[in-house]
Amino acid sequence: MGPARAQDVAGFDFTKATDAAQWRAQHDVSRLVQTPEGLEITISDADPYIVGGLADLPAGKPLWMRMRLRSEQGGMGQLFYYTDNLPTSEMASVRFPVRAGIWEDVKAPLPPLGPGTRFRIDPPGSGGVCTVRSLTFQERSITPAPQWPAPTQPKLAPPLYGLSSGDMQLVHGPEVGGFKIDVDGVTMAVGHTHPLIGYRLGDTVKWLDLAKVAAVATDKQNAQLIVSTVARDEDGGRWEITQTFSDTPVRGALGYRVEVKVDQDRDVLYLPLLTLLPGAGSFGTTKGQAILPGVEYLDSAPREVSSSEADITGPGARRKVPDTARITVPLMAIQARDRYVGLIWQPRENVCAMFDSPDRTFNSGGHLMGLLFPGSNGLNRDEGSLIPYDTARIEAGKPLEARGVLFGGKGSSIAPALQLYTRHIPLPPQPESGLPFRGYVSLAAAGWLDSKIRDGARFRHAWPGSFQPQPAADAAVWMEWLAAQTAVPGADATLAPRLRETARAAMALVDPAAYNVAGVGHVRYPVAPLLHGHVGENVETARRQARDLLSRFEADGSVRFHPSPGGLDYAKTHFAPDANGLTAQVVSALLQSAAACGDPALITEGIKRLHGLDHYVNTVPRGAQTWEVPLHTPDVLAAAHLVRAYTLGYELTGDQSLLDHARYWAWTGVPFVYLVNPTNQPVGPYATIAVLGATQWVAPNWMGLPVQWCGLVYADSLYWLSRVDSFGPWKKLADGIAASGVQQTWPLGKDRDRVGLLPDSFALRPQMRNDAAINPATLLASAQRLYNRPLAYDYRVFRAFNGPGAPPLILHAPGEIVEVGQKTGKVVLKVKGWSNQPYRVLAVGLKKGPEVTVNGMRAAVGAMEWSESGGWLAVTVTGQPTIELLQR
Repeated sequence: MGPARAQDVAGFDFTKATDAAQWRAQHDVSRLVQTPEGLEITISDADPYIVGGLADLPAGKPLWMRMRLRSEQGGMGQLFYYTDNLPTSEMASVRFPVRAGIWEDVKAPLPPLGPGTRFRIDPPGSGGVCTVRSLTFQERSITPAPQWPAPTQPKLAPPLYGLSSGDMQLVHGPEVGGFKIDVDGVTMAVGHTHPLIGYRLGDTVKWLDLAKVAAVATDKQNAQLIVSTVARDEDGGRWEITQTFSDTPVRGALGYRVEVKVDQDRDVLYLPLLTLLPGAGSFGTTKGQAILPGVEYLDSAPREVSSSEADITGPGARRKVPDTARITVPLMAIQARDRYVGLIWQPRENVCAMFDSPDRTFNSGGHLMGLLFPGSNGLNRDEGSLIPYDTARIEAGKPLEARGVLFGGKGSSIAPALQLYTRHIPLPPQPESGLPFRGYVSLAAAGWLDSKIRDGARFRHAWPGSFQPQPAADAAVWMEWLAAQTAVPGADATLAPRLRETARAAMALVDPAAYNVAGVGHVRYPVAPLLHGHVGENVETARRQARDLLSRFEADGSVRFHPSPGGLDYAKTHFAPDANGLTAQVVSALLQSAAACGDPALITEGIKRLHGLDHYVNTVPRGAQTWEVPLHTPDVLAAAHLVRAYTLGYELTGDQSLLDHARYWAWTGVPFVYLVNPTNQPVGPYATIAVLGATQWVAPNWMGLPVQWCGLVYADSLYWLSRVDSFGPWKKLADGIAASGVQQTWPLGKDRDRVGLLPDSFALRPQMRNDAAINPATLLASAQRLYNRPLAYDYRVFRAFNGPGAPPLILHAPGEIVEVGQKTGKVVLKVKGWSNQPYRVLAVGLKKGPEVTVNGMRAAVGAMEWSESGGWLAVTVTGQPTIELLQR
């Protein structure tokens, strides 16, 4: 039990007119009035704030900020602190989630501020009323860390006991932490031989040095290695720590169970349950990669250290003992010398992870990973400290337990560790979206028809914000697709006419040559011309796009970051001016444009640029969001672009190495996906964070804050990969991400302005959606597969058609393409079209015009459009035809 709440050192009671009078509206606030409930802030637009409130705070004392408020709209609130000489800045502020319609008690840590501090309150939302009842400050006590004893190498004197699994062997001797882990003959980690236990008795902090006072006994019983440690603290408490190591069915993994008992109640500040020191006494502080998913994903470059400020500055960079809700996969690992070692743990509220690469805590000469009690919840400790603000009690005779897996194996990256995790811990079940398909159709339709993204027949990418309505062919296509799905039992029959009418109006505003480029979704398919004609113009548009994209590459094949005039240099913390995600998004777009037009020369150039990415293999995905996030920052969108590029490259060429690369990059996206439920609430599993950093290095801190649209781009790439690599967990991952996207979408009947839209981010603890609200297109691309509905678009590559070594034939259709057979000069396929109108199947990459039969009959001349110069053929069909192309 922690100490009682500290006394206020300053504050404002807004139920009092004298305190409220110190504040004034400054921006996007139409009315500010003091009431018996507090200060009512009437919000008039998207960036509201009030200023005022001078406070003399104790110098040099860290603080707690507490605010009590109620807001009609939910969202992120923010408190800025400043002085007359130092203006407001993002660095000098704290953000906090606020749920709609309830009184919230917000608590957040502040640094020392001192006398003459002023404040700015940014209430959540873009409208409605927010009432602030109080704003107070208390001193935040910090217990200093002890002088940590330096670790020493385990003596490993007899009696020695060991266990092996695969390439990994654990050997334990008769001392505290006296073990080592070898992988394929190389020592990869040792235990900590000088651990401390810290507890508070009254006002005094006591430290128990186990190496000095503990009695240790090791024993091996059948397939279990049992290490018992008994010690008595200076106040008479008897501590008993039992570590049990055992075999598991997974090669390269050994189970562990740690049980701690004490015979007197103890209020604990620090209790290490299991500590590994990878590299200590062997490969040292060097490494290949290191990972704590959701928090750290490090490469081998010298500046790749944990808790660095390359991706985020200020307090957010401290993540040695991170908030457990930020950890997406309960795994940590270090890779070096073509081997890896790490641990998996079973998540518990009172257990947290510690991770420091290299080890700057105990200075072991290697790296640090392990599990601690008490836990870490974002408020009970500075995330850079092993010592929390408050104690947590272990009751006499009541065991504390932690369990999981130690693992090790061979690998040139951290990806095999992720693969081992999925072999040992099954992927979580698909989240319950709460919507059958007919319900999802109604929801997505409402997003297009009734939310604020629609302005007549134009559509915004998102709302609110600076997103302007524009012609959008992808919006029209998805509305047509949804209209075709309303035939399912129980669907709203009135939706189809509204959707089709709005789609027709939307298409009428789009330049026919821009059918494939005029869009608002993050995932776009070249399908509009197949439904609405103008195929030739769009083939040429794709050709021009591909040529334009080629101009973006440097001579070495990279795409470099160039700051905009007067803008931030997002490359300043990266070790190079390029990154795999920055380059891959251009390569992916180039290959997709080349495949859309079928130009052999452009396909060749695209594959050449794809191979230019090969030198990034076995590195961290990063740098795909440089409109606001540093180039250095690990990024799931980078993984998505890399998977998509390599998958398409493999389909175009059949080069097995490209498929291997696609698989690798697919694994690099897994650490961004929650494979646990971090808050035991509905939205959690398969929610997907975007990056391991912050916007402009400062805020928002995106760690622990899902940005599902990024995950959905990754999911789309996994769906395409899954059809050429059915053995990976790709479809299950993608389905989970899609289901979480449905969960996160603003539901029917809650918020008319945002209904059917995807939040830009989702706060997990309050289960709250954050603006801006994004159009349904990105989710629809994955939802069609999640619900096993007809594909809105498909393509197939037929490499044999034009003969050995020749460029491939590529077919595009508004519906799934099922290959029946192919050989040189002949392709037979079935198209599962979804439109109730005639549509086109497009073949590109043709040397000459083929003979075409549809359902066994020669296609009519009027049903075909052939371009000899462009090498493409469009065949107009209906329903679900079988098509044969024959080239004599």
